[in-house]
Amino acid sequence: MISELRLLTEKVAEFITGQPASGAAEGRFESLALEVFDFQYRNIDLYREHCRRVNRSPSNVRRWGDIPAMPVLLFKHFFLYAGQLNDVTKTFCSSGTSSPRRYSQAHFSTPGMRLMNLSIETNAAQRLFPEDRLTRILVLAPGPAQAPASIMSYGMARLITRFGVERSRFLVGANGLNLEEVISELRECQNAETPVSLLGSSFGFVHLFDALAERGLTFSLSQGSQVMHAGGYKGRSREIGPDDFIAMAQSRLGVPARRVINLLGMTELASQIYDCTSDSPDRDPSRSESTRRARRKIPPAWVRTRVVDPRALLNGEPAPVVAAGQAGVLWHLDLANVERPMAVQTEDLGVLLPGDEQGAGQAAGAGFEILGRAEGAEMRGCSLSLEDFFRAH
Repeated sequence: MISELRLLTEKVAEFITGQPASGAAEGRFESLALEVFDFQYRNIDLYREHCRRVNRSPSNVRRWGDIPAMPVLLFKHFFLYAGQLNDVTKTFCSSGTSSPRRYSQAHFSTPGMRLMNLSIETNAAQRLFPEDRLTRILVLAPGPAQAPASIMSYGMARLITRFGVERSRFLVGANGLNLEEVISELRECQNAETPVSLLGSSFGFVHLFDALAERGLTFSLSQGSQVMHAGGYKGRSREIGPDDFIAMAQSRLGVPARRVINLLGMTELASQIYDCTSDSPDRDPSRSESTRRARRKIPPAWVRTRVVDPRALLNGEPAPVVAAGQAGVLWHLDLANVERPMAVQTEDLGVLLPGDEQGAGQAAGAGFEILGRAEGAEMRGCSLSLEDFFRAH
């Protein structure tokens, strides 16, 4: 199994770094997805049982869109890994619940960790740090030493290693956010006209914005500075909407709207999905259709996202929502998830945006917007009643 796993991770790594012309890439993605599905069907017992319940197997699945997705809830209760426990070199856990028996776990072998590192760095080079731009990276979240099971902390540490200049570091300690140090760093970067990338959890930024407002402080960070936030609020701060978040980053830090980026990351996935904001104007954000489209999330070339309706079953699986703007539950397929179920049905509610219709399966480059989370889901962000949500959309 280990030798087959290494071979598959090498093939996916070549796809991530090579990314051939779009037509060839789509065919190669399909081929790799089916090969990984066959591997996971044979080596992840619970996933194979799930596939059999919906009458899917490598013998009758011909497209990546037909690969069964594992409901994210099952990651909280079962060992979903293509190998034995002694093959695992790193395990990440979600932080969405206080119950010790109800957190997601994602297990990685050494080849799996290398593949995730490649995914993190390749995606960030395209979305956050084009042309290998280096900046001072300041992180409003605990580092790996404090939060060794946090996949977000691990990913941000990789960004510091790959793209950070001297004095890049985490600014949350044992006693929480080191506000005085954050303010000192921001002043220094502003005065020296040093671009700064301020990264962190969404609730960490709320604490920063509130503290700056209480002190009447504002900054005008230099050109090239950016804000990247992730992780929702988890009940640890007041929640603010995406428009208000962007407005606060503009007014308190002087960062233009197009440089305020939200990241979708999940413990259950090895890859992340960023806002695509390169064509977003420097203006006060609005919820106009053009601005929503400009800020859509676009998966990297090795990830696909669909919107599905859990109330409408097709061969035992939720049916895909075809029309743009029609709400449903987000479903992701991540090729970098070679040793865990690569197709994951989330508890996030979202829509495809006009022009990004998926038909039977979404193509590379299509975009979507997250609208919230289903009521009863882990508190990673805002919650909505599923039935009320569908009635409203």
